[in-house]
Amino acid sequence: RRGSYQSQEGLGDSLHSSGSERSGRTGGLDISTSSQRQSQIAVQRGRSRTDEEALAQSVADAGLDAFGCVFVEVWVMTDDGTKLTRPSGGHWMKPAFAQSLPNESLIEKAWELDREAHDCPPGAGLAGTLAEESGLGSGRVLWRQIKSLMNDPFVQRGSGKRMEKLFELGIGLVASVPFSFQDGKGIVLFFSRSNANPELLRAVHNERYLIGSTDLIGANYSIRKARGHASELRKNMFRDAIKKVRKELLSEPTSIASMVLSSDAMEQLRRERQAAQDAENNGDGLGMKVPRVDHFAVKLAKKTYEFGVKGLKRINNSRRKWRGAKLHGPPRQSFSDCLFCFAGVFLTMLTLLKVAKAVRSDSKWDFDAGWYSSTLCIVYALTPAPVGQPRQIFAAHLWNMLVGIACQQIPTGGFGDFMELSGASPDAESGMPLIWVQALAVALGVSGQAYIGILHPPATGLSLTFASKPQWTWSTMASVMLADCIVVVISMMILNLSEKKQYPLYWLGFGWEGSGGTMGYVRSSARRARRTSINVTDSVRGRRKTKGEEAV
Repeated sequence: RRGSYQSQEGLGDSLHSSGSERSGRTGGLDISTSSQRQSQIAVQRGRSRTDEEALAQSVADAGLDAFGCVFVEVWVMTDDGTKLTRPSGGHWMKPAFAQSLPNESLIEKAWELDREAHDCPPGAGLAGTLAEESGLGSGRVLWRQIKSLMNDPFVQRGSGKRMEKLFELGIGLVASVPFSFQDGKGIVLFFSRSNANPELLRAVHNERYLIGSTDLIGANYSIRKARGHASELRKNMFRDAIKKVRKELLSEPTSIASMVLSSDAMEQLRRERQAAQDAENNGDGLGMKVPRVDHFAVKLAKKTYEFGVKGLKRINNSRRKWRGAKLHGPPRQSFSDCLFCFAGVFLTMLTLLKVAKAVRSDSKWDFDAGWYSSTLCIVYALTPAPVGQPRQIFAAHLWNMLVGIACQQIPTGGFGDFMELSGASPDAESGMPLIWVQALAVALGVSGQAYIGILHPPATGLSLTFASKPQWTWSTMASVMLADCIVVVISMMILNLSEKKQYPLYWLGFGWEGSGGTMGYVRSSARRARRTSINVTDSVRGRRKTKGEEAV
C-alpha cells in the first residue's frame, strides 16, 4: 500500500512539473489531470481502516525495515494489570523466513506461532519475563538470548512452550522495546535468527529504528480508545442533527427552500447560534456568568484528580493480583540428580569447613564457611541459573563486602532506634542506630547488584554481616575470595562429570554466542580502539600539516 501511494504521488508530481496538464470537465468544473490524480490519492489515503488493519500495517512496516528481523509481536498490558495479551493484528512473520525452513512440519509450526498466542501474567512466559526485565516505559532496547532464558530455572515458563518452539525454528535472539502512553502500555518483541550478527543488530542506527518504530506502534494501539470515543461522538451529533431537522420538518409544513429564502428564519438561526457560542465561552448555558478562575489552580486540581484516579486503579489492580496467575509450579528433580547434588555439596562444604578451621588460628583471616550454604544450593541444584555463574559469585561477594565495610564507617548509637535515642541521657552514644545502618547496608547491597547486573542472592548476607561486626576487615575479604575460587574449581570438577550439566556457562559474559563470546567481544573492542587511535593520529597529523602550510 505504501509503495502504491509513493508511485501515485510520483506520477502526480511528474504530470504537474511537465506542464502538459489536460483540463477536463468534472462535476461542471475545469480540473486539471494532476489535480484529479491528487484527489484520487487523497481519497485512497482517507479511506477508513479498522484498528486491526492499522496496527497490522505498522507492525509489518517495522519488521520489514529492521535489520535481521524475522518475527515481530506486540504485547500490551490489560487495564487491570494482571496479564499481557497480544492484540489482534499485533504480529507479523517474514514470509521468506517461514518458507526457508527445511520441512513442512517446521513451516506449519512457524505459522502456528504467528496465529496463536496465549496470555501471560507479568514475570511469567517469554513476554512477561521480558516486560519485567525491560520495564514498561523505559524506552530502551533489551537484548536476550532465548537459549539462556530456557536454561534459567528462575524463569517461569508460560503455557504452550513458546520459547522451545521459537528456538526449534532457529530464532535465538529477541529485542524487547517497551512503550507507554496514556491509554496503553506494553512491549514490542523483535525476533532474529540464532546466527544473526549481534554487532549489526545492536548497532546504534538499528536500535534507534527499533525504538522509533515501537513508539509508532504503541501510539497506533493507544489511540484506539480515543478514536473510538471521537467516532461515537460524531455519530451521536449526526443522530441529534437528524432528529432535530426531522422534528422541525414535522412540526411546521415548510420546506428547506422556504427556510433558506426566509430572512426572518435565517436571522433567528444566527441569533441562536451566537447565543450558544456566547454561553459556551462565557457562561454555563443558563444565562449565568461564570467567573474566571485561576488556570494554575485548575491544572493543579486536574493533576491531583488524575493522580488519585491512577492511585486507586493501581491499588485495585494490586488486589486482583493477590489471587495469583494460576500457573503450574516447578517440577521436582530426578533421584539421580539429587544424589549428584548431595555428593557435590557435601564435598565442597567439607572442604570449605576444613579451610575455615585452618585459618581460624589467625583471627585476621577468619571467615564463616556457613556463608556459602545458599551458594552451593544454587550452584548444584540450579546449575544453569545466571545467578550461580562465577562472575556473579565473585562480583556480588566483592560488592557486598565493600558496602559492609563502607557502612562500618558510619557512627552508630547502639541497637536503639531514633525514637529511643531522643529521650536518652546526655552521656549516651550518638550516631545512627545500628539497625538503620544494617538496613542501609542490605538495601545498598541488593539495589547495587541489580543495577550492575551481578545478582547473587546469597551474597547479600555479607553486607549485613560486615556492617554489623567490625571484626570482618579487608583480610576477611581475601579469605572470601579464596573460598570463592575453591567453590568454583570444585564445582567445575564435579558438575562437568555429569552428562546433563555444564558449569560454568560463561565466565565474564560480555560477548554473544554468535560473535565468539567474551574473547570475541574483547577482540572487537580492541579493533575499535585501534581504529579510533588511528583516526585520532591522522587528524592530529593533518592539523599539523595544515598549520605548517599556513606558516609557509
